Amino acid sequence: MRLFPKGISRFGVLGLAALATVLIVAACDGDGDGDRLVVALDWFPNADHAGLYAAQAQGYFEDEGLDVVLEPPVRPEDPPLFVASGRVDIGISYEPDVIQARAQGIPIIAIAAIVPVPLNSIQTLKTSGLTDPSQLAGKTIGYPGIPSNLVYLQTVLRNAGVDPSSIKLVNVGFDLGPALRGKRVDATIGTYWNVEAVEAELKGFPVNVMHLQDYGVPVYDELVFIVHEDSVQSKKDVLQRFLRAVARGHQFAARNPDAAADAVKEANEAMERELIVQGVRLLAPLWAGMEPFGLMDEAKWQAFVDFLFENEVLESRVPVDTLMTNELIPR
Repeated sequence: MRLFPKGISRFGVLGLAALATVLIVAACDGDGDGDRLVVALDWFPNADHAGLYAAQAQGYFEDEGLDVVLEPPVRPEDPPLFVASGRVDIGISYEPDVIQARAQGIPIIAIAAIVPVPLNSIQTLKTSGLTDPSQLAGKTIGYPGIPSNLVYLQTVLRNAGVDPSSIKLVNVGFDLGPALRGKRVDATIGTYWNVEAVEAELKGFPVNVMHLQDYGVPVYDELVFIVHEDSVQSKKDVLQRFLRAVARGHQFAARNPDAAADAVKEANEAMERELIVQGVRLLAPLWAGMEPFGLMDEAKWQAFVDFLFENEVLESRVPVDTLMTNELIPR
């Protein structure tokens, strides 16, 4: 059960693979003088990563004596496996995926939050007049074929008084935006409010956004940094320096979203600049409000573990202290 609704059609598998190949070579052949860290992104460079690219562009990693390589994966499910195997030092993943990975015995742990709320959302065209999940009974809903999205959708519908069996579900893969804009579906889930909603607006198809946490899905950290569980102690100093530089990068991005977007654009020429800029501006208040940057809420993680267990995604509850730690976050 994966949470990777990043809109692959906007970049293309081949383009992503080519970019990943370039950065894999860079990771192996770089000539930086600092302590080397290879960081696997969760997907291609986009607004979510603005703080990282800002830290790189502003020299914050160098200030900490670090030589950081940012490497997008060919597949979004790769970072936890890369981290667990030692292929990379740090990865970016999703709280629900960290929980499920630990349940399967994969030795990773989250060390800081990047985006502390869900980006996943239900979206409808504004012209449809569908502004609340209670209006979705009997409607056709597109999803990216990711089972966990079904758990979220069923939760939202039940809390809105809608029988989940009343809706028609269509697997549109990652073709979510075009499916909605083309009116092949009445609504989508797996669409991100800082990506697909922005893209729809730019294309002249404004959407209504229904945030999952407003309708019964517990708040979770959309994106987190992960490391091998052994690294918390064995690489403590270098990881703390990394997080200190990253915190500065996100503070810069919150204050200077256009400049941070330019840093992302330089890393991903294929992505429309305005899509990056607006995405960063939407995330900026979240980053500005994280004090200290990266701090995770243990109770929030426990609530989401309970949610996954109660919805039979997990066979048993995973102890939260094996899932996340705030030990490395600079204070």
